[in-house]
Formats: sequence, C-alpha cells, structure tokens
Amino acid sequence: MKPRILLLTALLTLPVLAAAQDAAPGTLTEIPPVTTPLPGTSPMPAPAMPTAPSVPAPAAVALPDVVANLFVPRTVTGKVGLTFTVRSSRAAPITFSVRRDNEQNCAIGPQVRVLEVGTRAVVYPQPGAAPRICAQDMETKTAAARGNVTFTRELELAPGEYMVESWLTGFAGDLLVKVPAAPVRITVK
Repeated sequence: MKPRILLLTALLTLPVLAAAQDAAPGTLTEIPPVTTPLPGTSPMPAPAMPTAPSVPAPAAVALPDVVANLFVPRTVTGKVGLTFTVRSSRAAPITFSVRRDNEQNCAIGPQVRVLEVGTRAVVYPQPGAAPRICAQDMETKTAAARGNVTFTRELELAPGEYMVESWLTGFAGDLLVKVPAAPVRITVK
C-alpha cells in the first residue's frame, strides 16, 4: 500500500478509535469493510507466489533422424578415452549446443555412466558426490547435411570390467534433445 493512502486511512480511523475508548463495550458500532478502492488508487495486485513455475520444464526429446555411436577401446591401460559421434540423416545441417555438466566433473558432453560388470554398481559419476559448480558455457558444433559431429572426453577408472553408458543432452536448434548411444563393455588394466 502507498504511504499516502496508509496515512489517510489511519487518520480517518482515529476519531472512531477515540470514540470507542469512551463508549461502553456493548455500545460499539461495527465499521463496515471497504469493498471498493479509494478514488485515485488502483487495486492491490496479488502477491507473487514463491513457488515453482506452473509450466513444467520441457523434457528432452529424441530425434528420429539422428543416431549416436560411442567408441571406447575394448581394453585400456590408464585413462579411458571416449569418442561420441552423432550422425544426422537430415537433408539440412543441424547445430548441437551442449553445456558443461555439474555432475560429470564439468565435462562438456557426452554424459556418461559407468557400471561395474557383475554388480551393476555405479562407479561414475560417483554416487553421493556433491556436484561441482561449473562455468555454464556451451560448446556448439554443427553437423553438415547427412554429416556428423564428434565429442570426446576422458575418464579415470580403477582396473576392472565395466559397462559404459553414454548419451548427449543439449539443444538441437531450439529443441532440448537426448541422443543415446549403445552401451560398450570395456576392460581397464
């Protein structure tokens, strides 16, 4: 409420309050509620709700004319190099924009989940680890008509047998998309 209107309202109620103090408790008259705004004022807007937006975030969609392939050597010693290739069968170029992922050690695409063979225990990303705070820059790559783009990254894994699942989540034009690749089994020595 504006301070001027609040002051005016307080001044107008003072005589009523003064009379109420002098009157006996049973003889007070009831003041009717004000249902119309005062002249020259606008009705109060509804307060903003501190809740989540009413429109849910869009879910990532699959692109029927885009496929992905994950390449990881079958046997690796040391760091594991991943090559994620997105192939488009579209007649026009398509641009992919991928951001850094707070839960993937700030890597820019593709997202990876590594499972230990035999137990299906997730070893990457580490379960229960607090996400990092990463710069929110984006990498943009364009696949030519009926062409492809490649994203690469490295992982450090302890020796063992693993299944590596991978997918690319980002934007293709204005659409939020998810492009998965088939899982790959690897041995780290």
